Order: sequence, then structure tokens, then C-alpha cells
Amino acid sequence: MTIPPNLESHLEEGVGRLQDGLDGLGGNSGAPFSARMQGAGTMAQQGMGDILDTVRDMTADRPLLALAAASFLGFVVTLFMRRRA
Repeated sequence: MTIPPNLESHLEEGVGRLQDGLDGLGGNSGAPFSARMQGAGTMAQQGMGDILDTVRDMTADRPLLALAAASFLGFVVTLFMRRRA
């Protein structure tokens, strides 16, 4: 099945309109919506990296506490999984 050339151009126009609409929806802060979302994604990655660094440091400093926390988390997940089945 081939895509007619008109359909492809209409899809491209629709995507462009959607991006323009999202830019207007997010307010006019000078940056397009996609750029602001990339910035938010970068901030989320940095935050997650900080959290993982903290967890790694706590695990190295207090291994018994980490083992107890992992066991408790596994127990809670098992309870939820048993209720689903």
C-alpha cells in the first residue's frame, strides 16, 4: 500500500499546526514548546541522577538499612501482585 503524496503533505501540515498550537498554548515565553519540554526533560534527568546518587551513597554507607528497605518494597509489591491475580 502506497501513501499518496497529498496525504503526506497534509500530515506534515497537521503536525506543524499541532506544534504551533502547543507553542501558543504554553504561553509566549520566547522559547517554543518543544524546546521548553526538552529543558524539562533535562531537568528531570538531572533530578533522577541526583536521587540515584543519593540512594547509591546511602546503600554504601548503610547496607543493612538498604537491605531492609528493599525487602519491605519487595513485600509490598508482592502483596499488590497477589491481589491482581
